[in-house]
Amino acid sequence: MSLFSRRAPERSATSSEGGVWLERWSGGRRAEFDEVEFVDDYAVLRWETDRGGFGLAHALHDGNGQVHAAIRALRRRHRERTEARYACVAVAMAATQVSDPYVPKLIACDLQEGADQYETTWARLAMVLGQRAPYWFATLRDRDAIAAWRPGTPPAVVPACHVTNPVGALAELAAGEPDGSPAAELCLHLAREIRARDHDAVTRHVAELLENAADGGDGAHLALGAVPAELRHPEPAAPPEMVRRAGWLSITERRDVLAHRVAGLAQRWDGGQDWHTGGAVVVDPTACPVAREWEQRLVPADRGQAPTVLEKHLLDNAHDESDILLLDPVTGIPALRRAPGTDREDLFTLCLQRLPTSSPLAALILSGETSWVRTEDGTLWFAPAREGWGVSWGYSGTGCHTLAQLAGVLLDDISAPAMKAGAHEPESSLFELLRTTPQSGVTTYTRAQLETSRTR
Repeated sequence: MSLFSRRAPERSATSSEGGVWLERWSGGRRAEFDEVEFVDDYAVLRWETDRGGFGLAHALHDGNGQVHAAIRALRRRHRERTEARYACVAVAMAATQVSDPYVPKLIACDLQEGADQYETTWARLAMVLGQRAPYWFATLRDRDAIAAWRPGTPPAVVPACHVTNPVGALAELAAGEPDGSPAAELCLHLAREIRARDHDAVTRHVAELLENAADGGDGAHLALGAVPAELRHPEPAAPPEMVRRAGWLSITERRDVLAHRVAGLAQRWDGGQDWHTGGAVVVDPTACPVAREWEQRLVPADRGQAPTVLEKHLLDNAHDESDILLLDPVTGIPALRRAPGTDREDLFTLCLQRLPTSSPLAALILSGETSWVRTEDGTLWFAPAREGWGVSWGYSGTGCHTLAQLAGVLLDDISAPAMKAGAHEPESSLFELLRTTPQSGVTTYTRAQLETSRTR
């Protein structure tokens, strides 16, 4: 029932009465369920009590959400009528103690100005409402199922899919691809993998919650809003790496919003580990002649059409809306130049995970914070690196180990992939060479120097 079809109480309880709203309950008539309203990224179930309205919120963008964010969303919707409509709001939160059976938390806040949030229990809430309130696991928060809920209804049967990783975009992109498309095979696999893992997780959590309820725990005082639907397709084997990489290469070159959604999901899921791009690189073009050489080959990007996935990825991380989008025509990778008038002239871009060339390594160039590779055909490249596995020199840490490993494999195969966890230990002579390389200035090691170091 809406705000205008029910006369709200003239005032809600205030702190002057002592204690927080949910803890002051002394009994009264059974609360009457009113409606479900969707505000911003929250689904809020509202009950009418004889001491004001109560709202139970579930975040539709995250497993937890924040009670103050839910209240702000309600204030934007109802403005000056908010306090007349709600005396208290609580957000259902995912369990945090993995050692205990799964029981979600409740974080509540009264709507009086300046009120602090507090944790309460499902037992307390059931006593206030005179009925058990529902909880939807973050993998089962289907908007239609939540909107249709009423007290006493059985749990909806919902395909498991976490709210942070909706797989609909994957299915849509796959449906629009031709037969045999690597992008379609990749998207279908990723959708099934996400669905299978979400199904396994929520099935385990439901069992733990039911166990807690059977033992008389706080889980006995809530109702399940939904249970997972049967998983009809087991988690399949992943497509070959070359298929996955070909699929992502196709997707990251696209400019449509569907490709942007799929790419965003991949970044949340695994950081885009199968993309052809790797870690971020920041280049000061004034640092050395090599950096200037790379800068001079950049060309303006086409700003007359929507950005590609990679361009949008950079633009979303821009320092300023006036930053200038450029393109490296050798690699096809975009770059961002700081807006004119800023203190620094840094360029922000992405390296590759492997070099698309058959020309052998001619030199390794170390300058500032950037590792460069020049091949025998004269082309300049950033040293391949994965996200989170940067390369460095001049010290005995992980970055230097990774660079020594990389130098060894690139000497043998210029198209070898960037290093990752579990790679073999670097050759001790190469590691010692790079460990003792000065971090200041520019150091160039020719292929002959690197090969000589290997034989020591």
